[in-house]
Amino acid sequence: MPKTVKSFFNIIFVLIFLGASTSSAEVVDKIIVIVNDEIVTRGELDRVLLPIYQQYKTQYSGEELAEKIDKARSNVLNRIIEDKLLLSEAKRRKIEIKDEEVEAKMDEIKKRFATEEEFKEALKEERMLLGELEKKYRDRIKVDKMVDKEIRRSISLSPSEVINYYRDHEEEFGEPEKIKLRAILIKVNGSRTREASLKLAKEILSRLQEGGDFASLAKRYSDGPYKESGGDMAWVKKGELMDKIDNLVFTLEENELSGILQTGMGFHIFKVEQKMSPRTMDFREAKDRIEHVLYQKKTEEKLRSWIDELKENAYIAFK
Repeated sequence: MPKTVKSFFNIIFVLIFLGASTSSAEVVDKIIVIVNDEIVTRGELDRVLLPIYQQYKTQYSGEELAEKIDKARSNVLNRIIEDKLLLSEAKRRKIEIKDEEVEAKMDEIKKRFATEEEFKEALKEERMLLGELEKKYRDRIKVDKMVDKEIRRSISLSPSEVINYYRDHEEEFGEPEKIKLRAILIKVNGSRTREASLKLAKEILSRLQEGGDFASLAKRYSDGPYKESGGDMAWVKKGELMDKIDNLVFTLEENELSGILQTGMGFHIFKVEQKMSPRTMDFREAKDRIEHVLYQKKTEEKLRSWIDELKENAYIAFK
C-alpha cells in the first residue's frame, strides 16, 4: 500500500474512529470503562494509541517516554469516553440516520485508494471488518447530526464581534510579499548528462530572451511538476521556496527572467509575471475568515460545556 494512503488511513482511525473495536476473529477484549449503555475496551484504546506509541518511540526514551505515553493514554481514554457519552446521548434522542448517508461517507474513503482491493487490504491491516467501519461511520454521523442541532444551529455572531476581532488581531491578517511565478526545470538524468542539460537550459534561456513564449517552452522542455500548466506556479509567498530560489526570484522585477540557477534538482529558469508587496488584508477580505474562527471557538466552548454537563449526569465506571 502506498505510504501516503496508509498514513491517511491511520489518521482516520486516530482522529475519527476513536471507538473502533477489534475484529470479531480476535479474543473478546477486556472492558475497561462503562459509559451509560456503551463500553470501552482495552483493544479500542490500544488501537488508537499504537501510532502514537510508535511516533513517541522515535522522539523520546526512558522516563520521558514513559511519561509521554502515560499522558497520551490518559488523554485518549478521556476522548473516547467523551465520544461514547455523545453517542449514548444521540441514541437516547433516537437520532435517525439514512443508509445513503453512510454509503456516501464510505465512498469518500474508498476514493482515497487506487482500487477496491487496496481498500480491503487496508481494513485487513487494521484488523477491522467492513461492517465495523460502516457502524463507526453511522455512529459518527449520528453524533454530528445531534451536535449540529444542539450546538451549531444555536450559535450566532454579531457584527460588532467580527469587527472587534479584526481590530484586536490585525496582525493575523498580514500577508508577506508574493509573486506570480513561472518556472522551467531541466533535470540531469540517465539519458542526458550535466553538460547536455546545461546546454539545453542555455538554449531555452536564449529563446526566451529573444521573445519566446515561456509557457510554450515550459510545456515542451520542462522536467518540473508545473510542465503541463506552462510552468505556472501561481502566487508564491516569500519564504515558501528553498532559500537559494527564494533569494533569487524575489529580487526580480515584473516580467524579468532569472537566468539559469543550478540546484540539486537541476537547472532552473524563472520568470516573475506579477509582484505584490506586503500588505494587511482589509476587513472585507478578512470577514469570512474571522467569522469561521469565531464560529469554531463558540462551537468548541458550547460543546465542551455540554460534554461536562453530560458527564455530571452519566454513569461512568472504570473496571
